[in-house]
Amino acid sequence: MKVLGINGSGRIGGNTYQLVNAVRRGAAQGGAETKLFELGSLVIRPCNACRACKETHECVINDDMQQIYQLLPTTDVLVLGSPIYLDHITAQMMTFIQRLYCYLGQNLEIFYPHKGTKAVLGITYAADWYKAYDFVLDWMEARLSEYYGIETIARFKITSTKHDNPVGEDHPVIKQAYEFGKTLA
Repeated sequence: MKVLGINGSGRIGGNTYQLVNAVRRGAAQGGAETKLFELGSLVIRPCNACRACKETHECVINDDMQQIYQLLPTTDVLVLGSPIYLDHITAQMMTFIQRLYCYLGQNLEIFYPHKGTKAVLGITYAADWYKAYDFVLDWMEARLSEYYGIETIARFKITSTKHDNPVGEDHPVIKQAYEFGKTLA
């Protein structure tokens, strides 16, 4: 079992990292091979609609996304996390999702490199209203399912987060994410 975590925050080591890493740590504890990327520390350019990928199903943009592309053909579970900035995922996470465009054919046929990949989605945000951003998780889940055939198997969210005091391992959702991660292996 291979689990790949993607932290879509521009801030390294913050609340979203804690959430994605909890799933990753749990999976590793359960025996899975894991890796975590923090998009805020990578250089990933946006898709430029060159459409070269429509023939090869490989992106020709040479940047840090190539490191992730190398792992996707063997990744069983993608753990995607994003803080909510201005009512949606971050620009970093949006760029990541849009760079998966290379796995769509001319007529939106699915060429995702690993059939059966599952997704775990997570969001963090400062608001204290629990259902405030369910639509963001719904949007992420729909994109992954409709465009890439990736089924979402769990969704996590942490509300009332603070930049200057990230959640710790004792937070109830972090504990839940960790325990869920252990079931992945």
